[in-house]
Amino acid sequence: MSDLRPTSPAPASQVAALLRSAPFGLVIVGTDGTIAAANLQASRLLGPSPPRELPGLYLADLLADPGDAPLLDEMLRTAATGSRTRRAFHVRSGDIFRVVELTCWSDPAVQTNAQVLVMLSEAAESDQIELLRELVRRNPAGMAQLDSDLSVVHINHRWTEITGQPIEAAAGQGWLDVVDVDGRDDFVDALSHALERSEGLRGRLRVRTPSGALRWIEVSTTPLDSPGGALLSFEDTTEGQDAVRRADELSRVLEATRDLVAILGADGTNLVWLNEMFGEFLPEAALEQPFVTFLDDYSEATYVSTALPAVRDSGTWKGELTIVRNDGTTVPMAVMLVAHLDDSDQTEAISLVARDLSDLRAAQARVADSETRMAALVQHATDLAVLVDRTGTVVYASPAVERVLGHPPGTLDGIDVLELVHPDDLTLAYDTIATVLDTEGESRTVQLRIAHGDASYRHLDIIANNMLDNTAVEGIVLNAKDVTDQVEAAAQLAAHTYRDDLTGLPNRTLLLERMRESLRRARERRLLVGVLFLDLDRFNVVNESLGHAAGDDLLNEVASRIEGVIRPGDTVARLGGDEFAVIVGDMLRRGDAVVAARRIRKAVTQPISIGSDHTVVTTSIGIAIADGSEEPEDLLRDADTALRRAKDKGRDVAVVFDDHLRDQAVRRLEVENKLRSAIERDALEVHFQPVLNARTGKLAGAEALVRIRDEDGTLVMPGEFIDIAEDSGLIAILGHQVLVKSIRQAALWTRQHVPGQEPMSVAVNVSARQLNDPSYPEQIRAELETAGLAPTQLSLELTESALIDGNPVTEQSLQQLHDLGVHIGLDDFGTGFSSLAYLKRFPISFLKVDRSFVNGLGTDEDDSAIVRATIALAHGLNLRVVAEGVETEDQLALLRGLDCNLVQGFLFSKPVPAEDFQSFLGMRWRS
Repeated sequence: MSDLRPTSPAPASQVAALLRSAPFGLVIVGTDGTIAAANLQASRLLGPSPPRELPGLYLADLLADPGDAPLLDEMLRTAATGSRTRRAFHVRSGDIFRVVELTCWSDPAVQTNAQVLVMLSEAAESDQIELLRELVRRNPAGMAQLDSDLSVVHINHRWTEITGQPIEAAAGQGWLDVVDVDGRDDFVDALSHALERSEGLRGRLRVRTPSGALRWIEVSTTPLDSPGGALLSFEDTTEGQDAVRRADELSRVLEATRDLVAILGADGTNLVWLNEMFGEFLPEAALEQPFVTFLDDYSEATYVSTALPAVRDSGTWKGELTIVRNDGTTVPMAVMLVAHLDDSDQTEAISLVARDLSDLRAAQARVADSETRMAALVQHATDLAVLVDRTGTVVYASPAVERVLGHPPGTLDGIDVLELVHPDDLTLAYDTIATVLDTEGESRTVQLRIAHGDASYRHLDIIANNMLDNTAVEGIVLNAKDVTDQVEAAAQLAAHTYRDDLTGLPNRTLLLERMRESLRRARERRLLVGVLFLDLDRFNVVNESLGHAAGDDLLNEVASRIEGVIRPGDTVARLGGDEFAVIVGDMLRRGDAVVAARRIRKAVTQPISIGSDHTVVTTSIGIAIADGSEEPEDLLRDADTALRRAKDKGRDVAVVFDDHLRDQAVRRLEVENKLRSAIERDALEVHFQPVLNARTGKLAGAEALVRIRDEDGTLVMPGEFIDIAEDSGLIAILGHQVLVKSIRQAALWTRQHVPGQEPMSVAVNVSARQLNDPSYPEQIRAELETAGLAPTQLSLELTESALIDGNPVTEQSLQQLHDLGVHIGLDDFGTGFSSLAYLKRFPISFLKVDRSFVNGLGTDEDDSAIVRATIALAHGLNLRVVAEGVETEDQLALLRGLDCNLVQGFLFSKPVPAEDFQSFLGMRWRS
């Protein structure tokens, strides 16, 4: 019996060797047209991309003519069946067009996944010439082939459509020689220089056709590698240029008016566009109806029989029309119509500019028909109308004066209108009236504070119109609208922008502005500026024990105490949480800032009563001092660095920023940059420390511990960068990368099925920021599912500080993870606040005894008692216990005697890379 087997595809190394050794361009392509591999010769023919960048691209996308794509696809499908196919195609190689011959065939010896081999070579000159001729002929856009002398070899029908010149007139000529072109010589010189450098060129030319019409042509050229010369693309963009010109004209009209503006169609019937002010007069559907729909009967007749004929004959018309508003009321308007013409002097649009004459007509009627008739006209108006003479004396105020300003009608008559203006606004009011008085028909808008009858002031938007020369008015008409509510709302918004909502103190934004001003004064006067950055020690204890409302009361009291001891002119701000900052400006001595810090610490540490409770808090303070040359952000950062140092020294102290702290800050910045770089380069390394069953000695799992591999190869330990990751906001992405690496590694170990090794579990540290992300449980579920690791094989370790804020999202995340099957552990138990309420409130599975207590086990009575109590407490609550930091056999023996569940430490191994951890699988510690 013969042994017939299909030929196996060549290994990757054989395919790579074929690509390297081929003396011609060679690509391997799937039947769907996707490039799988290519050699250097192919990349030179297909484009500027190196071979490694071609895989994944579609071979058809590299063709110059998209219309050739179906032909190429058919060639690939035919080659996949065993036939050899060959054809020349036009390829854009960077900025150069090239004609390349493609030969396609399939070879079972190298074929994988129905791939096809494609040989590429320079096409024969006859093929190149024919392909170029065909490309130019069938291109729907304007296209021509130019030789190296810029003479036309081939040109298509668009040339005749655009220029009016026959194709025959251009053949063999310089392509611009047969038309009148502005800037011809400059463009030809630029094109020649571009071809000498094998570069393309784009430009815009204006040509005159035999009929005399001017046309704009957009031109681009691409050098031809062979047979030389260039491929020229051109298109008529005249309409676009004309549209821009017309838009500029209309824009000037719109910008020139302060009133109502509309655009109508060429026949003046339908509205095409309204400005916002006009839109307030007409309904939303106005653009769908004829303009005359919104005129009263008389105005409709005037518009149709007089206005439109006039604007068609002379291009403009001025007159009055009455518009019917949304609510049915009518508004008299002074109207101007302007016709806009196209290049053939035909009307293509009509613009309408209108000015509301309501106030003018009202003022004319009031004066002409006596004060009684005038009052009847405006008694129901919601806004206030006031008439003053040229001396500023009030002649008349509408009945709305009582509603707006609380003055009964008639009580303001005869007084100087400036007597009603707020003293701080008098100059603005006087200047406005003076400007209006100087020019006939002048109008000005101003916002002023005007006295109310209850002795308060109201904010009014006022329009002042000069109508002195109108014999029916002979005065200044003031139309006023009460905008007090809007102004106060804006002020409240500004307060939120610059003030802390809880304490009313300046926030960070206002603090930085005042710091900038203090530094400016320090530079000019050669003084010093001090910035104090402080927070409350163990403020979280108050929040946790007395509640957030009590915490807010405490912050308000502290804010009040700090304000009570700083100098007038200094600033105290709340930056968020329990953090405050103080600017001590105009200092003669550096010690002034230290004195201010001492006063603040003394004031804050006095007992504070919160409801029926009494508490004492202390504050740590960082001090930075500058002479005015620093930026506010840098000075605040230096004070923050000093505050960190104060915390490290044991709290309730003040530390002044110095060169040593500056070096530390620089080091922190260096480490932060290394951390960012490691995250971007995926250079975080996860080491694993074995976790053993204390009773049997068998390997139970591992704790994942992150390291940074620096660019020089050295390892940066977590003690140098974890706090920085927390402060810089990088902890979440760092934690996610460690989680993903750890889960995948544990899944790999589990799949290895090492004899004697139970399914591996892995413990990963998690930060409060991660738990505060509502999507965190779903991220873990998805990663476990992707890696194929059971949720019960994952443990998440968090510190007590992650639970202090009582964030409901944290509690919800932990419950979802527990329901998923993930184990939740409390790390470093006993070193924090050790609230037993956590063990009841949150779904904790195990406690982890801190190494500081394990270190004293058997030698220190207190440490031994803490370890015994922790294990007893955990077992009483059905929780497992993990002891870390086990370094001696005596410690291990004592922990076994206390029935500790799991142990880890240097006695068994330090944290090691995953490849070194492999040797621990299936191990059993025997002491």
